[in-house]
Amino acid sequence: MAKDGKRITFAYLRERAGLTQRQISIAMDVTVTTVSQWETGARRPRLFPEQTQKLLQVLNCTLEEFVEAFSQE
Repeated sequence: MAKDGKRITFAYLRERAGLTQRQISIAMDVTVTTVSQWETGARRPRLFPEQTQKLLQVLNCTLEEFVEAFSQE
């Protein structure tokens, strides 16, 4: 749960980091469509550990926040 009481989503993490979908796509070498699908829940990231670590750094978030963003609760 975010500090403001809202559920953490991938879009929330991206916006909190001040990044656009395009910036995430460039940093992660994926398409903007892929990032959009991560945000809408149409797809979940399939990343190697190194890629996950990079995305956590790009988003400036914890692993716990990242996992919560993709939890189905």
